Amino acid sequence: MENQLLNKLNKEQKKAVEIVEGPVMAVAGAGSGKTSVLTNRIAYLIQEAGVSPYNILAITFTNKAANEMKERVQKLIDLPMDNIWISTFHSMGAHFLRREIDSLDYDKNFQIVDDQDTLNIIKNLMKKHNYDLNTYSPTIISKLVGNLKAKLVSINHIDQPIRSMIEQLYPLYNAYLKDNNLVDFEDLLVLTLKILQDFSGILKRYQEKFQYILVDEFQDTNNLQYNIIYQLAKEHRNIFIVGDEDQSIYAFRGSNVGNIKKFAKDFPEHKKIILNQNYRSKDTILKAANSVIKNNKDRIPKDLFSNLGSGDKIIHYKANTDEEEAYYVYEQIRKLRRENTPLSEIVVLYRNNAMSRRFEDIFLKYNLPHKVVGNLSFYKRKEIKDIIAYLHLLINSGDDYSFSRVYNTPKRGVGNVSFANLVEYAEENHLKLFDCIGVNHSPLSGKAALEMTKFRDLITELKQGLETRTLLDTYDLLLDKSGYKEMLEKDDSTKDKTFQSERKLDNLEEFKTIILEKVSDYERDISNYDKLATLLNDLVLHVEAEDNEEHEAVSLMTFHSAKGLEFDIVFMTCLEQSLFPAIRNGFDAANNIDEERRLFYVGLTRARHQVYLTNCKTRFMYGRYMDNLDSQFIDEIDEDYLDKRGSNHVRKSSFERVHSSKNRPTVKYASYDTEEKQIKVSDKVNHKVFGRGMVVEVKGDLVKIAFSVPHGVKTLMKDHPSFKVED
Repeated sequence: MENQLLNKLNKEQKKAVEIVEGPVMAVAGAGSGKTSVLTNRIAYLIQEAGVSPYNILAITFTNKAANEMKERVQKLIDLPMDNIWISTFHSMGAHFLRREIDSLDYDKNFQIVDDQDTLNIIKNLMKKHNYDLNTYSPTIISKLVGNLKAKLVSINHIDQPIRSMIEQLYPLYNAYLKDNNLVDFEDLLVLTLKILQDFSGILKRYQEKFQYILVDEFQDTNNLQYNIIYQLAKEHRNIFIVGDEDQSIYAFRGSNVGNIKKFAKDFPEHKKIILNQNYRSKDTILKAANSVIKNNKDRIPKDLFSNLGSGDKIIHYKANTDEEEAYYVYEQIRKLRRENTPLSEIVVLYRNNAMSRRFEDIFLKYNLPHKVVGNLSFYKRKEIKDIIAYLHLLINSGDDYSFSRVYNTPKRGVGNVSFANLVEYAEENHLKLFDCIGVNHSPLSGKAALEMTKFRDLITELKQGLETRTLLDTYDLLLDKSGYKEMLEKDDSTKDKTFQSERKLDNLEEFKTIILEKVSDYERDISNYDKLATLLNDLVLHVEAEDNEEHEAVSLMTFHSAKGLEFDIVFMTCLEQSLFPAIRNGFDAANNIDEERRLFYVGLTRARHQVYLTNCKTRFMYGRYMDNLDSQFIDEIDEDYLDKRGSNHVRKSSFERVHSSKNRPTVKYASYDTEEKQIKVSDKVNHKVFGRGMVVEVKGDLVKIAFSVPHGVKTLMKDHPSFKVED
């Protein structure tokens, strides 16, 4: 049996599998084969130790991981998995409650409501108790109710007047669920723990059933999950946890990295095993990761190592601007592609989703296949599509599609019936929707008529003022006077923030950058109306290009989304102080930096072969220039493992690009580490924009190329990817 289960495991992995009795803490570093340890341990308990499958409980965090664990265990022991509880926490809770919820005076045939059901219940309660749904967001109230139930937030941390509303609605919501035999997702754990704590007979029965408990990703457990596991394990104490403090990155979701230390206190007789042999990455990557994460205090020390070879140094490229940074990433990917690295094995990571936009633009410009993972691409996000619809109305108030998208966003009290009346009136009278507002015999009345008149006046006023103010000023006025910005600020105003990687407000700020950059490329003597119309047309073409996504593509994602994944090549971008580490309200500085450092560590350890770190001196983001210091995490990497390039060292050459807008300074771009084109006078070339031409002069890094009318002679960088030399 040992040949089948243990011969592929290293010494520490075998130890983790073979200790049958008592609590065990396996500290499993990134890429250390923890899934193999878990599955082999389950098989070992059954085959070698004679433990009944009925007495085993294995918990992980995703259905995908649970299914994978079942499949791998079944392959090892060739037994049906029906008697082993291998599931997520919530699935375990649902299974438990189907058997035991009647002890709380529920019927066992309860129905589980999802987030949308919860939102609808909250909305109805708010209406019943005369709360204005335009003033108070039902989505935020629903989220607060859930977090309060799961004890992820305290009622004392919610500001007034929201607190008073929650104090009234929270018990009403729970009573509604109970009266209708409903449970929500939080109840699956909350009610499970309540039964285990309040009914000793039931607790004893399940302690006897689950004599051997295994928990994956223990660093991601919250307090509620920990308490459930503790109740079940405290009698027989045969609990095996796998976790890594250094990969705890979900504090904003309620996970408590301190649960590992709590486990050590509650089970002081535990045996600790360090799994630090990595089977994913080259050793240089691991040494760099070790040199960073050691700066976190109060952690279980471990140094990852690998037998896969040392590998190349980590490349740190510092650009002058964010545009140069994105272009450098593109150039390196182009080079890797020529060297036969599959695009699917390359990932570009950033701290929050608003940072994806620059890379998306460059990749689209040069037709590099890519996909945004874990989120919509920048131009497909709801808030961006909404604000583009508003801008379309400034160009053409007769755009019924754009009107239909934003007439009631934010909420203006124009319900479905009122809008249907407006549409019917427009069709009968062959009018545009916008032109039906305020007419004689209007199809609207009351508040709907008043609010639509305000909406019409807003669009009209902004359109009439287009030429008297800058487009950026028009944009800011639109955000303010439409109420869109206020709507998002209300959604973001409670202390119960989820600390998501991107906020919609960030994306709307980043749209200012697009306005400034695009408009700076247009002719100065055209009207603001024409500039805005051209900008919107450009964005339509941009989205159309995105829709032609290829399967073989570079992945773009946040560091959080990359957890659990691995790639041959990892680009870690936008590594500047205040961007990464990001400072989050509600966290003390020390805990915040430790969490951010763990996130950086996770990014490093996603890579098998090569890591690129990139940042820039001057970043044009959120419509303004930012001069940030390098991320402190770069400085924490031992210099022996870094290859510094770009403005980190003296460059061989540079070129200047002067933007037409007086708001943008001359920007200097460093030369890139690309394959140099062999170009000589009289060579024929093909340019993506200017078409075919002939080289008439070569001077250093610059070439002059004669194109046909109307383009004429152009001076270009010799290594620029926009043209190719014809054979």
